Amino acid sequence: MTRIILTIIAMLLALTGCDLTPTPSATTTPEALPVADKFLSVPEEKIARDIVGKSVQVSDAAGDGPSDTWTFEADEYRHVEILESRRSDNDLTIVVYMTTRNNPKPDEASIQASGKLRLIYEQQGTKWLLGKIENLTFSYSIGVGI
Repeated sequence: MTRIILTIIAMLLALTGCDLTPTPSATTTPEALPVADKFLSVPEEKIARDIVGKSVQVSDAAGDGPSDTWTFEADEYRHVEILESRRSDNDLTIVVYMTTRNNPKPDEASIQASGKLRLIYEQQGTKWLLGKIENLTFSYSIGVGI
């Protein structure tokens, strides 16, 4: 008799642990995106790599210095934060806030540049290629370190 009661209790415990309804959070998380949709965005790490070698016109943040060209170099510090992204046809427009700085030699001033940039990516197959950079608020400061 004890064996039958223990078997019934074990079966009831097993059934109460088997909830077959999906939790609402499982259907709304970004990880639940279909695999085909995962290539529709560009991660911040890829943006930081893609921008290397590209240039953008910058002005002095204080408004005192001359306008200049900032060329992103591979060995400089870069921090990228995606603020918004919008897709249309084969283009992806991403607005980022980027902070970077030069790697000054001993006799050079430290320069930091930061602000908003608009990046326009073009889709080629399943890959996104950086096509154009527009300066929204990106400017430089001399003698300011991160």
